[in-house]
Amino acid sequence: MFQTLRTITNKDNQGYLSPTEFNLLANNVQEEIFRGYFEDENRDKNKENRGLTNKGFSNLDFNERQRIYQFSAITDITKNQSTFRFDLPSDLYFIEDDGVTPIEKGVPSVNFIDNVIEEVERSAFNYLSNSESAATSTYPIYERYATEIVVSPSTIEDIRVRYLRRPTQPNWTYFLLPNGKEVFDPSNTSYQDFDLHESEFSNIVNRMLSYFGINLRENEIIQIAEMLKDKQNVEDNG
Repeated sequence: MFQTLRTITNKDNQGYLSPTEFNLLANNVQEEIFRGYFEDENRDKNKENRGLTNKGFSNLDFNERQRIYQFSAITDITKNQSTFRFDLPSDLYFIEDDGVTPIEKGVPSVNFIDNVIEEVERSAFNYLSNSESAATSTYPIYERYATEIVVSPSTIEDIRVRYLRRPTQPNWTYFLLPNGKEVFDPSNTSYQDFDLHESEFSNIVNRMLSYFGINLRENEIIQIAEMLKDKQNVEDNG
């Protein structure tokens, strides 16, 4: 990805692309594509509802969900005894519908009968927690405060959260040769590949090129990438 982008920008006299610039662009573009999945899924769902899509691999809504579901995550959280709240995962993007459930200690997970903890508006939380029809362990509720949630009744100590996580930020790592050339170093502990499906390769490159005012067809990008891959194989085999 990095070599493809650098080759194209050099060819078009767009200047030198540094690893720092690449990593910044890579993260911005990955975020753009990720956020676009939700708009695309909604549009494709509307098409499906109008009978304008097909089944199987031609089902656009289904395919879009596959791209989204690769970011699905699940975690168990114990109440913070200092704040009496539950700290949400640091990589959380969206909590899934009906995605918060209580956990009963000592009961095997296969025997869980999860009661969904329903989210309520903050204006209604105190009322529903203290009224005659207060929340119970059978019908629990929660309200969210930024990176925390408060659950009622307070007797619930452990919860399970199903959510969509944020993509992991890509980071192209390298070491320098004596002549100053950067050489890719995947063994570096801070290396991180793109967190999107490999089918997004051309889309990522094209979006990154657009920041330089360059627009190419998908087949042109693939040809350049394959040329660089062949060149690297020759160098590796010496």
